[in-house]
Amino acid sequence: MERKILSSFIVINLVLCLLAGFPVQAQNSNRPPASNPPKEQKKEVDEEAFPLYNGVTVSVDLWGIGSKAFGSDFLSSEVAVDVNLKNRFFPIVELGYGGTDAWNDNGTHYKSNAPYFRIGMNYNALFKKKFKNYLFVGLRYAMSSFKYDIATLSVDDPIYGGGIGNPNQVDDIWGGSLPFNHKGMKGSMQWFEFCVGIRAHIWKELYMGWGLRFKFRTSSSTGEYGDPWYVPGFGKYGSNTMGVTYTITYKLPF
Repeated sequence: MERKILSSFIVINLVLCLLAGFPVQAQNSNRPPASNPPKEQKKEVDEEAFPLYNGVTVSVDLWGIGSKAFGSDFLSSEVAVDVNLKNRFFPIVELGYGGTDAWNDNGTHYKSNAPYFRIGMNYNALFKKKFKNYLFVGLRYAMSSFKYDIATLSVDDPIYGGGIGNPNQVDDIWGGSLPFNHKGMKGSMQWFEFCVGIRAHIWKELYMGWGLRFKFRTSSSTGEYGDPWYVPGFGKYGSNTMGVTYTITYKLPF
């Protein structure tokens, strides 16, 4: 009898424990899962963005003047103005004046003086850098309209007197040579330039720079009696050529 009472008591206790556990389990099942503490997100530090406008610079090319002083047949100089946009893009305008007044070894005199014009864009490959040095690649459209004179020296005939043709310029077919003098012939040229160069900061708002220009003629017109020998801004007449620039640059205070 006691054994039956004890077993009955144990069964009742187990049932009560089970009934008591159901609400707890239901409550635990309805409770939202505990979320892990949020991890600290790494803050991405963006590079300091340059404003759209970063100033205007004025440059003067000294290469043409210096090369003339050391014996070149050509004299040229130019002024350029560019605008710094986002420290990356530099729209630029260049105005120059070039000329020559030279004799060649065959006794031909060539003379021409005229302005030229270029417009284009430079791209700064170091635009992410905060120091004031630049590595440029660029493109230009250029043009020049000019007049030129071509003449040859005549030689006095020691026997009959009077002038004869230049003996250095003899016609291989018909023989002989006649002096000529053609002034004011009109010519023009348009060309593109691919440019590479550097601009280095030297002191306060002053910069110094070197550049190479690869020039490709697109169109040209020449005089009736001969092609020009020199084109202002382009150099020796031809389909392509190369030029050098050495510039001093000043950044304007606005």
